[in-house]
Amino acid sequence: MSKYSEAAGLPTTSHETGVAGTTAPPVPPAPPETVAPPVAPPTPPVYENPLDDMPVATSPEVPPTAADIPPVSDLRWMSKIKLEEIGRTLGIELDRRLSQPKLVEQLKEQIEKTK
Repeated sequence: MSKYSEAAGLPTTSHETGVAGTTAPPVPPAPPETVAPPVAPPTPPVYENPLDDMPVATSPEVPPTAADIPPVSDLRWMSKIKLEEIGRTLGIELDRRLSQPKLVEQLKEQIEKTK
């Protein structure tokens, strides 16, 4: 028993006295509840990839001619996408992960081979 409960005149509990108290009667099991129908899991949100809108170079249906290939001096002013398109007309696939000057160098080498 705690000295504070004794001083306050409170009744003692079984854990304070060490004497086991009376046990409560057993609780009957709860009646079975009605089972709710299974709920379908929520559908995940649709992810829209922003890269899907990026332009992709496509190869032309007609074979390239000398007129389709721009002069080598103009290549360094073109975008990577345009360089990739020109590369496809020449029959090579350029990797846009490379820098633009490296793509220009690869195109120059391919143009020299085709001449």
